[in-house]
Parts: sequence; structure tokens; C-alpha cells
Amino acid sequence: MKKQTEKEDRLDRIERGLEAFFQGMAELRESQKRTDEQLNRTDAQILELKESQKRTDEQLNRTDAQILELKEAQKMTDEQLRKTIKKLDEIGRQLGDLGLVQGETAEDLFYRNLRSLFKKERDLIFTDVKRNLKRKGVGEYDIVAVNGEAVLVVEVKNKLQKRMVDRFATNKLPKFKEIFPEYRGRRIFGGIGALVVKDDVSRYAEKAGLYVLTQSSEGGATLTNRKNFRAREFG
Repeated sequence: MKKQTEKEDRLDRIERGLEAFFQGMAELRESQKRTDEQLNRTDAQILELKESQKRTDEQLNRTDAQILELKEAQKMTDEQLRKTIKKLDEIGRQLGDLGLVQGETAEDLFYRNLRSLFKKERDLIFTDVKRNLKRKGVGEYDIVAVNGEAVLVVEVKNKLQKRMVDRFATNKLPKFKEIFPEYRGRRIFGGIGALVVKDDVSRYAEKAGLYVLTQSSEGGATLTNRKNFRAREFG
């Protein structure tokens, strides 16, 4: 009887062991299944990552190509800009030369006609007319006409503007005797001449007490001041 009981106990232990074994195997299979699924998902993610990397590489290649195109375009733009600057410099030089020529033309016109013009229209006689009277590093005046008791100082421009009138009458003309003290014993009058003088600017200069000279319709010189104009004495 005792042996029978021991035999049954061994069988029970074996059965429990087998049950535990089979349960462990089942759990292992389930774990392996989950591992396989996880590996499959990982493989899919790796594949997606590779595809994403491929797209990124393609985008980088396109970006590199665009950068190269941009550099080429910038190179062409820089070259075009260089040519444009060179052309503008040339135009500026030509305009500067033209302005210089026009300035010399205006100055020559008023210089040649000043004596006869003032004798005819204002009954003023100037015995000496100087051109480009200057003291190096101090000041320069375009035309200076002199007689026994008076000096007429004329500033010459291509196109007269109000700011030019202000600068001449307020700053430049009052310094004349200081720069050229040899004329201190004479009365100083001012004139301003230009090839182009608008009516409002002419009246503005006249109001400042200046004689206003311009080119006549015949190509000579004329005064735009009204008959009752009285010149201002600047010193």
C-alpha cells in the first residue's frame, strides 16, 4: 500500500512538472511571437528610415544643385553689376565733362559781355574785368569787375537755384574783402549768372540784392533785373 502511494506521488510530481514545462513552452512561444512581431515592426521602421534617408539624400542633391545654380546666377549678377557700375562711372565722367564745358561756356559768355552789358543797361563802366580771381586755399571768384569806386563780384552757374543764391549772398560774397583786402576801399556789389534762370529764382536773387545775368535769345548776355532794381552793397 505504501509503495502504491509513493508511486502515485511520483506520477503527480511528473504530471505537475510536465504541466509546468508545457506552460513554460507556451509562454516561451508567446514571448517569441511577440519578439518576432517586434522585430517585424523594427524591420518596417528601418525600411521607412531608409526610405526617409533616401528622400533626404535626394532633397540634399536638389539643394546642392540649387545652390550651384544660385552661385552661377550670383556670379552673373556680380559681373553685370560690375559692368553697370563701370558704365555709370563713364556716364558720370561724361556728365562731369559736360558740366565743366557748360560752366566754362557760361563763364566765358558773361566775362566777354559784362562791360558792354552793364554800360548799356545800367550805365556802369568797369575799367577792368578779371576771371577766376583766387587766393590758393582760401577762395575763388568767377568774375570780378572793377572801377574806381566799386567792385562787382559775379558767381556763375549752369542752372540757377535758390540754395545757390543763399550760399553766395550769405556765405561767399561777404568774405570777399577779407580774402582780397586790396579792395577794401571800394563798395562791393554782387551778381549771379546762369544759362538757365527760372523767373521765380530770378526774383529771389533780385530780392537778395544781386544782379542776375542770363543768356539772351540772341545768344548774348542780358540782365533779368527790373528797371527799378537797386543793388545791395555787401561791404
